[in-house]
Amino acid sequence: MDKPLKIQRANLETCGLETDFVVVIDVLRAFTTAAVAFAQGAHEIILVSTAEELFSLSSSYPGSLMIGEINGIPIDGVDYGNSPSAIKKVDLSGRSLIQRTTAGTQGVLRSSNARYLLATSLCCLTATLRYIEWVQPSSLTLVESGVFEGGWGDEDKACADLIEARLLKKEIDQEEILDRVAKSKSGEKYRGWENQIFPREDLIIASEIDRYNFAMKVTLESNLHFLRTVK
Repeated sequence: MDKPLKIQRANLETCGLETDFVVVIDVLRAFTTAAVAFAQGAHEIILVSTAEELFSLSSSYPGSLMIGEINGIPIDGVDYGNSPSAIKKVDLSGRSLIQRTTAGTQGVLRSSNARYLLATSLCCLTATLRYIEWVQPSSLTLVESGVFEGGWGDEDKACADLIEARLLKKEIDQEEILDRVAKSKSGEKYRGWENQIFPREDLIIASEIDRYNFAMKVTLESNLHFLRTVK
């Protein structure tokens, strides 16, 4: 009889200790934005830690686009902030993107000891589960990248709860999951349709479970973290 999958949780402070299969979660908004970018034709996304790396690397990739924020606020000089609604109609066919965010990209870069590394959000939930089940790891770590002091990050915890329940074949109320996302401290920011920094449409997109049928896998090449889609 197969051993049950061991599932554990981590945050930005502890994810570097994990060595098996790691999934970094960022619902609002890094990996929702990344999923939308791939749906719009992006070839790859290079994940970086700092604004300085973002601008430096862009000069090495002619034609690349920069997506970046610090504490949710777009970095001056980038092509797009970390907003899925801002790029949902942009033709990104074949383009390389470079992304820096406060939570999600940090979680990927800090999970440097992982054997397998995925990035995910609710938008590509089932495809992520499918990839995990295909690999059949002995252990899985779900990194709740948006968890910070002061009660932040329940949107990522909710996504992790849904992933865990699905993998363990346990019943879970999806509407309750989406309610937690909307009522999280991050989710509360997305109230106004006209808000240019935290538009309500971003929350709507981020809450659409299985909007896309692909997972997002991280590979390390020449000391750079590339995010690409896998089916």
